[in-house]
Amino acid sequence: MTDCFPIPNLFTCKDLVARQGNAWLYTPNLHRLREKIQLPVGSCELSAPLQAKEYFHSERAGREAYATILHSAHVYVCGAITAAQSIRMSGSTRDLVILVDDSIGDYHRGGLEAAGWKIYTIQRIRNPKAEPEAYNEWNYSKFRLWQLTDYDKIIFIDADLLILRNIDFLFEMPEISAIGNNATLFNSGVMVIEPSNCTFQILMDHINEIKSYNGGDQGYLNEIFTWWHRIPKHMNFLKHFWEGDEEEKKQMKTRLFGADPPILYVIHYLGNKPWLCFRDYDCNWNVDILQEFASDVAHKTWWKVHDAMSGNLQKYCLLRSKQKAQLEWDRRQAEKGNYTDGHWKIKIKDKRLKKCFEEFCFWESMLWHWGEKNWTDNATSTLSLPATNKASLSLL
Repeated sequence: MTDCFPIPNLFTCKDLVARQGNAWLYTPNLHRLREKIQLPVGSCELSAPLQAKEYFHSERAGREAYATILHSAHVYVCGAITAAQSIRMSGSTRDLVILVDDSIGDYHRGGLEAAGWKIYTIQRIRNPKAEPEAYNEWNYSKFRLWQLTDYDKIIFIDADLLILRNIDFLFEMPEISAIGNNATLFNSGVMVIEPSNCTFQILMDHINEIKSYNGGDQGYLNEIFTWWHRIPKHMNFLKHFWEGDEEEKKQMKTRLFGADPPILYVIHYLGNKPWLCFRDYDCNWNVDILQEFASDVAHKTWWKVHDAMSGNLQKYCLLRSKQKAQLEWDRRQAEKGNYTDGHWKIKIKDKRLKKCFEEFCFWESMLWHWGEKNWTDNATSTLSLPATNKASLSLL
């Protein structure tokens, strides 16, 4: 008996026999329950599987998929396309499923489909505790993942990740499996989930009463799934240099970001995203509060995957004029501040600087509107992009 609802990944709806008020009666599969509550003990249990499991075969492969979600904006389309490329380069053949809302138009859907994503159109879910137009207003849309009941297991990945090594073996892990974020909390950037309409309903039923510690889906999910399984940080390695990191630790992280063959399984790109920077260097260097996320080595690793894509996919990573203006604005602020890293001195050779696919291509005039009159030469070539066929969609 409990005033709280039972932990949904331990006591599932299909095992519920009866409920009366605060009394819940379950008949769980004891073997499965024992597996779920077993805690890893020692470094061996927390380590990644040996090479024998690098390419994991499962008879349930058709019921397993990688999934991500895009809502409210198209700026992550390039990230999702590159993430799909990285999954295929890792050797995985599992389905790729992406949830999108109506803000993602036919052109970008065409790119996602060409990259291998199966598109499901969803209705967004608003975070009732978010301010209008805030970054976290619609991030509860992630709950729709639990409606993907065509699959028994989902490995969710954020669209700003690269898969460097095959992680199919995570499909053997129970819900929720994720890396630790802080003490007893997990990071929701990579997580194993088991779709269930019942679990989805639990997430929705408490949306107005549960307060997320960080205002987003990660905090909310940590309140629901208080029992979770820890996987190694190499499975979702954050591109982040903490303020207290010693130089030796920073060098170790840098070596990991650039290791060839890769040591890390997943790199999670925090801060400004690689495709929203010029390829010449990590543009996080030019913003004081974002320098903790800056790594030219990790940046180069992302672009290696990008360059392995066909030109038909790379076109979805072109920069809009407004973003070019933002990058130049940040560079000039770094120059005015005389940032000691000196990245603002690097001459941009990225061919995307000269390419334009919009009706308005003169990003210097945007700088003028921001009060900047020292324009930089920007001879642009306007691209004519072919029309794409309307993607075939499934509705949740």
